[in-house]
Amino acid sequence: MLKTQTEYKTFGERESTYLRTSMTNIMKIRLATPEDLEGMMRIEDLCFGDERFDSETVRAYLARKDAFAVVAVTNEGIVGSAMGTASARLRCGRIGSVAVLRDHRGMGLGNKLLEACEMEFRARGITHFLLEVAVENVDAIKLYEANGYRINDVIGGYYSRGKDAYLMEKDVTMEGRRVRIRPS
Repeated sequence: MLKTQTEYKTFGERESTYLRTSMTNIMKIRLATPEDLEGMMRIEDLCFGDERFDSETVRAYLARKDAFAVVAVTNEGIVGSAMGTASARLRCGRIGSVAVLRDHRGMGLGNKLLEACEMEFRARGITHFLLEVAVENVDAIKLYEANGYRINDVIGGYYSRGKDAYLMEKDVTMEGRRVRIRPS
């Protein structure tokens, strides 16, 4: 398998990101539409099982003005998805889900879906991102930490069967700004 090559375009402008995952397979990351519901539910079921969002929740991510969803699509169909909500008043965005089918993991797709969520937040003026992740989901925690998220708290019993979650946060308020320091 070839390393992933990316043409990067902003979601704020409602364009897509393309990833070449092999000589014949190009993956497109784009904003989801209501027509993607069935494929997104398949991802939720295969990746999260009992912890999956129900169809009404996913439908809400697709329909609400303060929410969005992105999907990763190949010639096989939808192979990954991510969903988020944004509070313009609080300038805070919450990533509700990042999921990639097992056969498509290890190619940087989770990273690209996370980047797509962050791009959408930034396009909406959001500078603080947060998410919850199961404390035993080591791969996801590594992904989030590699992208600047830090564990801020443990939420006891967040998931079914009493499983705990980490609350992870990332603040980009000062990102890209120069700070001038006067000599003393």
